[in-house]
Amino acid sequence: MFKFALIASLLVVVALAAPLTPEEEELERKQNESAQYNFNSEIIDDINDGMIAREETRDGHKVKGSYSYSDGFVKRTVHYEADENGYRVVKEDTQEIGEGPRFNPEGQADVQGSLIGSYSIKLDRDDDEKHYKDVRA
Repeated sequence: MFKFALIASLLVVVALAAPLTPEEEELERKQNESAQYNFNSEIIDDINDGMIAREETRDGHKVKGSYSYSDGFVKRTVHYEADENGYRVVKEDTQEIGEGPRFNPEGQADVQGSLIGSYSIKLDRDDDEKHYKDVRA
């Protein structure tokens, strides 16, 4: 069985590494030149004292974006760019925010994204186990 899995994996790698035809290369070039998107997402978790956020914009070969997170100790934000010169961090901010995460059983976690809309969850304390419930309006 191991030999079969190894051979199958190698065949997939070889198939994916096959060179593109000139037509496929031209199509890929056109798609990359005209690609455009932007998105964002954010989770503010007041239950577990955390935060995650991300945003990104693409216009052709140029991508710009940032991501942030906090863990109760620090909030870190990284701004980046990617283009024909590769991926690079252009700015990084770190801010001390506390002495660690603090659990808040009465808190709420708010989730928002450009593709998913927004909703919130709360800890359901009807029994001794932790259960989360959706509190969408």
